[in-house]
Amino acid sequence: MNFVIIIAVIICFFIAHYFTWQPRDGQTYYNHQPLWFAHRGALLTAPENTRSAYIEAQNKKLTAIELDVISTRDGVVVCSHNFDLERKTDGFGYIHKLNYSELKQVKNGRLPDGTYEKITTLEEALNVINDPVRINIEIKTSKWFDFKTAILTAKTVKRKKLIDRVMLSCFNPITLWVVKTLYKSILTGYIVEERFMLPFVHISRADFINPRSDLVTSNLLRFAWKKGMRINVWTVNTKPAIDWLIEQGVDGIITDRLEYYSA
Repeated sequence: MNFVIIIAVIICFFIAHYFTWQPRDGQTYYNHQPLWFAHRGALLTAPENTRSAYIEAQNKKLTAIELDVISTRDGVVVCSHNFDLERKTDGFGYIHKLNYSELKQVKNGRLPDGTYEKITTLEEALNVINDPVRINIEIKTSKWFDFKTAILTAKTVKRKKLIDRVMLSCFNPITLWVVKTLYKSILTGYIVEERFMLPFVHISRADFINPRSDLVTSNLLRFAWKKGMRINVWTVNTKPAIDWLIEQGVDGIITDRLEYYSA
């Protein structure tokens, strides 16, 4: 009998969770126009996820910038797509297992003048991305119940009063659920790479859905619009694909090919 009661409670909780989820509209974030996100900044002409890449994306008049963040062992949020330093820098080890002091001298890409970029902190990135450029901060997690980077990032966004300009996105629906529970006013985007992960959007309680480009179908569009969710598609690098997606009514294009954008 107790088992039946427990199951009934779980079912009731799930139903309540499902039907009370109401995404935020995001009208202020999009400002009545589709957004073009510079993927990791202007990564084709500057070292990705660095100050120079974000500045270059703004020079090309992009309306939004996508960047990735990971937190160090001592709680400093830095911009990087990879946990492993060896993939893009001259450093060794894993960012989340090192203190920030150990990252300060790491070379993170060569600039045209022969100097090298250093690893950019989230604070530094937010300081160089100017209003009205929108920001999509992708939270990298090392495991399912890794909330550290998300909470540190949300605190930074709130402290810097950037809530209207920032979306926090993540592949991990549990991480997004935590953000939405603790920081209801911050917009969130659920990133989807595989079709079987789409139903987990209900767990994430995200405001937006950010699918891989080949996952965009009429069914997905109908679901998102019925729920009141915005759609940001990644990573779209051909002009015909970009044009088709905009014709379908998606709200955001995440791309490496900044030259296709015209203000």
